[in-house]
Amino acid sequence: MERKVKYNYEFKLRCVQEVLKNNYSIRSVAKENNFTESNLRKWINLYKHYGNEGLLPKMNQYYSIDFKLKVLKKIQKKSLSLIEACFVFNIPS
Repeated sequence: MERKVKYNYEFKLRCVQEVLKNNYSIRSVAKENNFTESNLRKWINLYKHYGNEGLLPKMNQYYSIDFKLKVLKKIQKKSLSLIEACFVFNIPS
């Protein structure tokens, strides 16, 4: 079963490009499209770090025990917050 996607790829890309290429403010783009500034900041960071792939919807995914341990060790070693770890490992939450 797939996750329900609230904002599709094209919408996210358009909003990100309005900020990065057209120099609109994050606040104005978020307000105009009726979503939070934090969502747009997250999309921009994902786009800068992972390119177009970072904006694609995440499907329900299975993570191995090895991967989970790797994430936990990195969180402990680098004192990452959960949000930072999700960004570093490109996992939804």
